[in-house]
Amino acid sequence: MSKPWRTFVKWSFITKVMVNKFKGFFSSTVVRYLTPQKKTTVIIEQGSLQGIHYKTQVSNKPYVSFLGIPYAKPPIGNLRFKPPVKHPGWSGTLKAFSVGNMSMQYSFLKNKIVGSEDCLFLNIFVPLQEEQNEKKAVMVFIHGGVFYNGSGSLDFYSPDYLIDENVIVVTINYRLSALGFLNFDIDECPGNMGLKDQLLAIKWVKANITAFGGDDQNITIFGESAGSASVHCHMLSPQSTGFFQKAIMQSGCMFNVWALNDNHRESAFKLANNLGCRKDNPKEVVEYLLNIPAIDIVKSITIDAKTNPDYDFIPSVENEAVTDKFLPAHPEILVKTASTVPVIVGINNMEGLLVFGDENFMKTINGTEEINKLFEKKYGYTEDVVNKIKNFYFNECNVECGTTRLEKICNLYGDFYFSKEFHLSYKHSLQQNVTPVYSYEFKFDGKINVFKKLLYFLRPTFEPLKGACHADELSYLFHGRLFGFAPKANSPELRMCRTMSKLWTNFAKTGNPNSHDLKFEWRNTSAEEPKYLSLDGDDTRMVVGLLNSSRISFWENISETIRLLLQKSNFDLYYYS
Repeated sequence: MSKPWRTFVKWSFITKVMVNKFKGFFSSTVVRYLTPQKKTTVIIEQGSLQGIHYKTQVSNKPYVSFLGIPYAKPPIGNLRFKPPVKHPGWSGTLKAFSVGNMSMQYSFLKNKIVGSEDCLFLNIFVPLQEEQNEKKAVMVFIHGGVFYNGSGSLDFYSPDYLIDENVIVVTINYRLSALGFLNFDIDECPGNMGLKDQLLAIKWVKANITAFGGDDQNITIFGESAGSASVHCHMLSPQSTGFFQKAIMQSGCMFNVWALNDNHRESAFKLANNLGCRKDNPKEVVEYLLNIPAIDIVKSITIDAKTNPDYDFIPSVENEAVTDKFLPAHPEILVKTASTVPVIVGINNMEGLLVFGDENFMKTINGTEEINKLFEKKYGYTEDVVNKIKNFYFNECNVECGTTRLEKICNLYGDFYFSKEFHLSYKHSLQQNVTPVYSYEFKFDGKINVFKKLLYFLRPTFEPLKGACHADELSYLFHGRLFGFAPKANSPELRMCRTMSKLWTNFAKTGNPNSHDLKFEWRNTSAEEPKYLSLDGDDTRMVVGLLNSSRISFWENISETIRLLLQKSNFDLYYYS
């Protein structure tokens, strides 16, 4: 793409975003003052809350929106790197009319640091029905963003389609990056603060949701990407047991290579060093960092991450010295004793399209440099193992055919980052055989697949690739106001929205995603007879067999090869020492 064309595309995209932001401001602020809207007041332990009545986009169903509710004290000052503290409440009536601050982060759209340390807010959306006596199922959504970006904002997660199905939806903010996951293995900075934020938000919902007409004994947590890995964390953590009854995991688990940092101390000390602290005592380093402006911490990470992808502030195992451990052991150990709940778990068929948005990746897409860089340099694979990977994905395809090669690259990266651990995320539940597991693959290629459309907007040469990019399924559960993508009346996209919302909310209500108004039956998978639902618009159907079975088998063999190599290496070291 030429530089003038890239500039045109960039400003066209920015203009579209600005127009949608203005529309959102006009509808939520100007219209509210010009046209007085009905309000509802709810009283909870912290105080009085006032929400505003709206109607859903597609079905025009009434609901009440309570935005920007603080569920914890601002994590500032001495609370910066500590677990969240329950919010003491407020005097008077809190007008919950606008979302709270997002966690401080680098914005790719604005190319600057946005948000605030004071970010622990949640939003509640309550459908209004003639019959108000029945308690409603509750769905708590945890946003993704590789633990570095994102929020529960209406810009991306307006839950109109889910509200149409008469459930209460809650979206939350939590601390991100070093502010949420810095870990020095001490109580002053124990790690996993962002996950503990999520748990306090879930506990807040359980304690208060009856005041909004919700059922505190019927809470489903769900998330996508890093939000899905977070859901998996809560399924594994002893601290989260009993605070939710069902879970939905969309494209992410704690076994994915990007979800856990085994070298968190190295990352922590490097951050301190970059910020001018040369001390080696963790308590002294934390004291130093408490006096550094939060924006400088986020800037340091943003700058260094561009040249050092191992600079990770994500979940980590907490040290024995830490008093209140959320992840007291590695997920591979925790899964053996974790309690099970009914779960929906799935991935998208073209998850790997996500890497095509990386400018540096695109420079090497016709060669093997990027593949070598990933597997040899970052993950320490031997040359023999890397060659096996290349041969498996590319040996039989015509490298001269651009579309075929792009599909193979997409499969490789999608498998490596998401799919190869996919079945491990629910294997324990199948072995327990106590609660059902519903598996899916989302492959619908519709006109509101937001992430795929944005990718094509920037790189039109990828348009021949069919399928669903990472995060594309979100467009059929939430209306993203920022980009303005919405299904047209009587369209396949609208039918997909209704199907997805029906499945997800049926599951939240009863633990079973099926209902008589669906044209298919989603049968739960099992160890003896694996099966999954192919979510593909009007062609949605059950498929018997393990999803991506040949590719999963290949990666299992690779893992066994690496295990044997490590075993041999350790034996050699022992023998010759």
